[in-house]
Amino acid sequence: MKKILGLAAVMVLAISQLSFSAQKDTDAAVQRLVKVAKQRQAQQAKEAAKGVVEEEVIVVPVEETVTPATSEDARQKAEAARAQAQERAEKAKEAAQQRKTKTREIRAQRKNMSESKMMDVEIQRIRKRVDQINSNIEKFHKTNEMLDQMEQRLDAIQEKMN
Repeated sequence: MKKILGLAAVMVLAISQLSFSAQKDTDAAVQRLVKVAKQRQAQQAKEAAKGVVEEEVIVVPVEETVTPATSEDARQKAEAARAQAQERAEKAKEAAQQRKTKTREIRAQRKNMSESKMMDVEIQRIRKRVDQINSNIEKFHKTNEMLDQMEQRLDAIQEKMN
């Protein structure tokens, strides 16, 4: 029993050493990409905690045998992906800032409004929503009528075929 356990322990150590030495032999570009990906994930987690939704993560596949040409292609793809991610992040920040300033303006306007003006604004908001609902109902009725006509046409075609 001790021999089996000892043999298993030696095999586990040998396997872990092989995988550890294989990790050391990876290309520096791959390690850099992994580091950048981890930083992005950490940044996304921070911003998700704040309530800001960021860009999607772009994964660049890397082959195990990296040749200079493929590593250059991978670098170019990574640079392009990084540039796109930075653009998306900047756009998201700008949009968030615009929303903040807009809500501040609305709050300031409401603060200075009288009760009657506030009621008028609320009535306008409700009217707008009611109009949206009515237009949706009209669209539903039109679509329903079109479906009924299509069903009648289908029935007529099926009768002709029989």
